[in-house]
Amino acid sequence: MHPAPLRVGRIPYANLVPIFHGLATGDVPGGVSFVDGHPSELNRKLRDGYLDVAPSSSIEYAVRPDRYLLCPDISISSRRRVMSVLLLSNEPLRRLPRDPIAVTGSSDTSILLLEILLRESMGRTNLLVRTELPAREALRRYPAHLVIGDEAIRAAVDGVAPHVTDLGEWWRRETGKPFVFALWIAARSAWEDRRESLSRFSAALLDAKRTAQASIRRGEYPWGGPDWIPSSFRDDYWRCLSYNLGVETEGLSLFYELAAKIGRIPAAPPLRFLEIGRHIAVVE
Repeated sequence: MHPAPLRVGRIPYANLVPIFHGLATGDVPGGVSFVDGHPSELNRKLRDGYLDVAPSSSIEYAVRPDRYLLCPDISISSRRRVMSVLLLSNEPLRRLPRDPIAVTGSSDTSILLLEILLRESMGRTNLLVRTELPAREALRRYPAHLVIGDEAIRAAVDGVAPHVTDLGEWWRRETGKPFVFALWIAARSAWEDRRESLSRFSAALLDAKRTAQASIRRGEYPWGGPDWIPSSFRDDYWRCLSYNLGVETEGLSLFYELAAKIGRIPAAPPLRFLEIGRHIAVVE
Protein backbone atom coordinates (compact mmCIF):
# COMPACT_ATOMS: atom_id res chain seq x y z
CA MET A 1 0.00 0.00 0.00
CA HIS A 2 1.34 3.42 -0.94
CA PRO A 3 1.41 6.03 1.84
CA ALA A 4 -1.01 8.92 1.60
CA PRO A 5 0.45 12.02 -0.10
CA LEU A 6 1.90 14.81 1.96
CA ARG A 7 -0.75 17.53 2.06
CA VAL A 8 0.82 20.93 1.31
CA GLY A 9 -1.02 24.24 1.45
CA ARG A 10 -0.64 26.60 -1.50
CA ILE A 11 -1.60 30.29 -1.48
CA PRO A 12 -2.34 31.61 -5.00
CA TYR A 13 -0.85 35.06 -4.30
CA ALA A 14 1.92 36.77 -6.25
CA ASN A 15 4.27 36.73 -3.24
CA LEU A 16 4.50 32.92 -3.38
CA VAL A 17 4.61 32.52 -7.15
CA PRO A 18 8.46 32.34 -7.21
CA ILE A 19 8.53 29.63 -4.53
CA PHE A 20 5.87 27.44 -6.12
CA HIS A 21 7.46 27.94 -9.53
CA GLY A 22 10.72 26.70 -8.03
CA LEU A 23 8.93 23.67 -6.60
CA ALA A 24 7.19 22.95 -9.90
CA THR A 25 10.43 23.10 -11.89
CA GLY A 26 12.67 21.53 -9.26
CA ASP A 27 13.11 18.12 -7.74
CA VAL A 28 9.97 17.88 -5.64
CA PRO A 29 9.62 14.43 -4.08
CA GLY A 30 6.70 12.29 -5.15
CA GLY A 31 3.66 11.88 -2.98
CA VAL A 32 2.81 15.58 -2.54
CA SER A 33 -0.74 16.91 -2.88
CA PHE A 34 -1.26 20.70 -3.04
CA VAL A 35 -4.32 22.31 -1.47
CA ASP A 36 -5.13 25.91 -2.46
CA GLY A 37 -6.54 28.53 -0.12
CA HIS A 38 -6.01 32.04 1.21
CA PRO A 39 -3.97 32.42 4.43
CA SER A 40 -6.77 32.18 6.99
CA GLU A 41 -8.21 29.14 5.16
CA LEU A 42 -4.87 27.36 5.30
CA ASN A 43 -4.54 28.26 8.98
CA ARG A 44 -7.84 26.52 9.69
CA LYS A 45 -6.98 23.46 7.61
CA LEU A 46 -3.59 23.13 9.26
CA ARG A 47 -4.97 23.38 12.80
CA ASP A 48 -7.86 21.01 11.97
CA GLY A 49 -5.54 18.33 10.62
CA TYR A 50 -6.38 18.67 6.91
CA LEU A 51 -2.86 19.83 5.98
CA ASP A 52 0.59 18.58 6.94
CA VAL A 53 2.55 21.74 6.05
CA ALA A 54 1.63 25.16 4.68
CA PRO A 55 2.82 28.75 4.27
CA SER A 56 0.63 30.01 7.11
CA SER A 57 0.20 33.22 9.06
CA SER A 58 3.02 33.77 11.54
CA ILE A 59 0.50 34.35 14.34
CA GLU A 60 -0.94 30.85 13.80
CA TYR A 61 2.32 29.37 15.06
CA ALA A 62 2.35 31.62 18.14
CA VAL A 63 -1.22 30.75 19.13
CA ARG A 64 -0.54 26.98 19.06
CA PRO A 65 3.25 26.48 19.30
CA ASP A 66 2.94 23.04 20.91
CA ARG A 67 1.16 21.71 17.81
CA TYR A 68 3.64 22.93 15.20
CA LEU A 69 7.23 22.96 13.99
CA LEU A 70 8.73 25.42 11.50
CA CYS A 71 10.51 24.68 8.26
CA PRO A 72 13.95 26.25 8.75
CA ASP A 73 15.43 29.16 6.83
CA ILE A 74 12.30 30.22 4.96
CA SER A 75 9.52 32.77 5.44
CA ILE A 76 7.55 35.44 3.65
CA SER A 77 8.90 38.67 5.06
CA SER A 78 9.63 42.28 4.27
CA ARG A 79 12.71 44.15 5.37
CA ARG A 80 11.12 47.48 4.51
CA ARG A 81 7.98 47.89 2.42
CA VAL A 82 5.96 44.83 1.44
CA MET A 83 3.64 46.35 -1.23
CA SER A 84 0.87 43.79 -0.71
CA VAL A 85 -0.31 44.50 2.86
CA LEU A 86 -1.85 47.95 2.65
CA LEU A 87 -4.10 50.18 4.71
CA LEU A 88 -6.21 52.13 2.24
CA SER A 89 -7.74 55.27 3.71
CA ASN A 90 -9.78 58.31 2.83
CA GLU A 91 -7.62 60.54 5.04
CA PRO A 92 -3.90 60.57 5.92
CA LEU A 93 -2.93 58.03 8.56
CA ARG A 94 -2.54 60.56 11.38
CA ARG A 95 -5.99 62.00 10.67
CA LEU A 96 -7.87 58.70 10.83
CA PRO A 97 -10.96 58.95 13.05
CA ARG A 98 -11.56 56.51 15.88
CA ASP A 99 -14.34 54.85 13.90
CA PRO A 100 -14.26 51.12 13.03
CA ILE A 101 -11.79 50.12 10.31
CA ALA A 102 -12.60 47.44 7.73
CA VAL A 103 -10.12 44.58 7.42
CA THR A 104 -9.81 41.69 5.01
CA GLY A 105 -11.28 38.36 5.97
CA SER A 106 -8.32 36.57 4.39
CA SER A 107 -5.61 37.32 6.93
CA ASP A 108 -4.83 36.87 10.61
CA THR A 109 -1.27 38.17 10.98
CA SER A 110 -1.89 41.40 9.06
CA ILE A 111 -4.95 42.25 11.15
CA LEU A 112 -3.00 41.79 14.37
CA LEU A 113 -0.11 43.81 12.93
CA LEU A 114 -2.49 46.67 12.20
CA GLU A 115 -3.92 46.48 15.72
CA ILE A 116 -0.42 46.60 17.22
CA LEU A 117 0.70 49.52 15.04
CA LEU A 118 -2.44 51.52 15.83
CA ARG A 119 -1.95 50.95 19.56
CA GLU A 120 1.81 51.35 19.78
CA SER A 121 2.37 54.26 17.42
CA MET A 122 -0.93 56.14 17.61
CA GLY A 123 -2.55 55.13 20.89
CA ARG A 124 -5.63 53.97 18.97
CA THR A 125 -7.96 51.08 19.70
CA ASN A 126 -10.20 51.25 16.62
CA LEU A 127 -12.59 48.35 16.25
CA LEU A 128 -11.40 46.18 13.34
CA VAL A 129 -14.29 44.74 11.34
CA ARG A 130 -13.72 41.82 8.98
CA THR A 131 -15.42 42.27 5.63
CA GLU A 132 -15.54 40.68 2.20
CA LEU A 133 -16.53 43.98 0.58
CA PRO A 134 -14.48 45.16 -2.42
CA ALA A 135 -12.06 47.93 -1.52
CA ARG A 136 -13.99 50.78 -3.14
CA GLU A 137 -17.23 49.82 -1.42
CA ALA A 138 -15.52 49.30 1.93
CA LEU A 139 -14.06 52.80 1.73
CA ARG A 140 -17.55 54.23 1.24
CA ARG A 141 -18.60 52.71 4.55
CA TYR A 142 -15.40 52.91 6.61
CA PRO A 143 -12.58 55.47 6.92
CA ALA A 144 -9.96 52.82 6.07
CA HIS A 145 -9.69 49.28 4.78
CA LEU A 146 -6.87 46.75 5.25
CA VAL A 147 -6.21 44.64 2.14
CA ILE A 148 -3.60 41.97 1.45
CA GLY A 149 -2.17 39.91 -1.38
CA ASP A 150 -3.28 40.39 -4.96
CA GLU A 151 -6.24 42.49 -3.83
CA ALA A 152 -3.80 44.97 -2.28
CA ILE A 153 -1.64 45.04 -5.40
CA ARG A 154 -4.68 45.64 -7.60
CA ALA A 155 -5.87 48.46 -5.31
CA ALA A 156 -2.44 50.10 -5.46
CA VAL A 157 -2.18 49.75 -9.25
CA ASP A 158 -5.73 51.04 -9.79
CA GLY A 159 -5.37 53.96 -7.37
CA VAL A 160 -8.44 52.93 -5.36
CA ALA A 161 -7.68 55.10 -2.32
CA PRO A 162 -6.31 58.63 -1.95
CA HIS A 163 -3.99 57.46 0.85
CA VAL A 164 -2.08 54.17 1.09
CA THR A 165 0.01 53.01 4.05
CA ASP A 166 2.33 50.04 3.57
CA LEU A 167 2.26 48.04 6.83
CA GLY A 168 5.71 46.56 6.26
CA GLU A 169 7.14 50.06 5.88
CA TRP A 170 5.15 51.33 8.89
CA TRP A 171 6.48 48.49 11.07
CA ARG A 172 10.05 49.13 9.90
CA ARG A 173 9.70 52.83 10.67
CA GLU A 174 8.48 52.11 14.21
CA THR A 175 10.80 49.21 15.11
CA GLY A 176 13.75 49.22 12.71
CA LYS A 177 13.17 45.50 12.14
CA PRO A 178 11.90 43.23 9.36
CA PHE A 179 8.40 41.81 9.57
CA VAL A 180 7.53 38.14 9.06
CA PHE A 181 4.08 37.77 7.55
CA ALA A 182 4.11 34.01 7.04
CA LEU A 183 6.09 30.95 8.04
CA TRP A 184 6.16 27.49 6.54
CA ILE A 185 4.47 25.63 9.39
CA ALA A 186 4.34 21.84 9.78
CA ALA A 187 2.04 19.90 12.07
CA ARG A 188 3.96 18.03 14.75
CA SER A 189 1.79 15.02 14.00
CA ALA A 190 3.08 15.06 10.42
CA TRP A 191 6.67 15.16 11.67
CA GLU A 192 5.98 12.19 13.94
CA ASP A 193 4.17 10.15 11.27
CA ARG A 194 5.67 11.34 7.97
CA ARG A 195 9.19 12.39 8.92
CA GLU A 196 10.92 11.19 5.76
CA SER A 197 8.35 12.74 3.40
CA LEU A 198 8.34 16.03 5.30
CA SER A 199 12.14 16.15 5.40
CA ARG A 200 12.37 15.63 1.63
CA PHE A 201 9.76 18.29 0.97
CA SER A 202 11.47 20.78 3.31
CA ALA A 203 14.76 20.26 1.48
CA ALA A 204 13.02 20.79 -1.87
CA LEU A 205 11.42 23.94 -0.47
CA LEU A 206 14.81 25.38 0.43
CA ASP A 207 16.11 24.54 -3.05
CA ALA A 208 13.09 26.36 -4.54
CA LYS A 209 13.81 29.38 -2.35
CA ARG A 210 17.43 29.55 -3.47
CA THR A 211 16.40 29.23 -7.13
CA ALA A 212 13.86 32.03 -6.74
CA GLN A 213 16.35 34.30 -4.97
CA ALA A 214 18.97 33.77 -7.67
CA SER A 215 16.44 34.69 -10.38
CA ILE A 216 15.38 37.83 -8.50
CA ARG A 217 19.01 38.92 -8.05
CA ARG A 218 19.53 38.57 -11.81
CA GLY A 219 16.34 40.48 -12.55
CA GLU A 220 14.90 37.44 -14.30
CA TYR A 221 11.35 36.29 -13.55
CA PRO A 222 10.68 33.00 -15.35
CA TRP A 223 7.42 32.57 -13.44
CA GLY A 224 5.94 35.59 -15.21
CA GLY A 225 3.07 37.21 -13.39
CA PRO A 226 -0.51 38.41 -13.81
CA ASP A 227 -0.82 40.61 -16.91
CA TRP A 228 -2.69 43.26 -14.93
CA ILE A 229 0.39 43.96 -12.77
CA PRO A 230 2.78 46.37 -14.57
CA SER A 231 6.21 44.81 -15.08
CA SER A 232 7.94 47.65 -13.18
CA PHE A 233 5.67 47.02 -10.19
CA ARG A 234 6.43 43.28 -10.30
CA ASP A 235 10.16 43.95 -10.35
CA ASP A 236 9.98 46.20 -7.29
CA TYR A 237 7.59 43.85 -5.53
CA TRP A 238 9.70 40.71 -5.66
CA ARG A 239 12.84 42.66 -4.77
CA CYS A 240 11.09 43.94 -1.63
CA LEU A 241 10.27 40.46 -0.37
CA SER A 242 12.56 38.35 1.78
CA TYR A 243 12.16 34.59 1.78
CA ASN A 244 14.79 34.09 4.47
CA LEU A 245 14.41 33.48 8.18
CA GLY A 246 17.66 34.73 9.69
CA VAL A 247 17.70 38.33 10.88
CA GLU A 248 13.97 38.25 10.20
CA THR A 249 13.52 36.36 13.50
CA GLU A 250 14.30 39.60 15.36
CA GLY A 251 11.16 41.19 13.96
CA LEU A 252 9.17 37.99 14.50
CA SER A 253 10.15 37.81 18.17
CA LEU A 254 9.21 41.46 18.71
CA PHE A 255 5.86 40.89 17.01
CA TYR A 256 5.17 37.99 19.36
CA GLU A 257 6.18 40.08 22.39
CA LEU A 258 3.79 42.85 21.37
CA ALA A 259 1.00 40.35 20.64
CA ALA A 260 1.45 38.98 24.16
CA LYS A 261 1.50 42.50 25.57
CA ILE A 262 -2.02 43.18 24.29
CA GLY A 263 -3.27 39.73 25.26
CA ARG A 264 -3.59 38.12 21.82
CA ILE A 265 -1.29 35.23 22.81
CA PRO A 266 -0.30 34.00 26.30
CA ALA A 267 3.44 34.54 25.74
CA ALA A 268 6.01 34.86 22.97
CA PRO A 269 6.87 31.25 22.04
CA PRO A 270 10.30 29.83 21.23
CA LEU A 271 10.86 29.04 17.58
CA ARG A 272 11.16 25.28 17.09
CA PHE A 273 12.27 23.91 13.75
CA LEU A 274 12.23 20.68 11.80
CA GLU A 275 15.63 19.04 11.78
CA ILE A 276 16.33 18.14 8.16
CA GLY A 277 19.73 16.54 7.91
CA ARG A 278 21.40 18.86 10.41
CA HIS A 279 20.87 20.24 13.87
CA ILE A 280 18.61 23.29 14.00
CA ALA A 281 18.85 25.18 17.25
CA VAL A 282 15.76 26.33 19.09
CA VAL A 283 15.54 30.14 18.98
CA GLU A 284 14.45 31.28 22.43
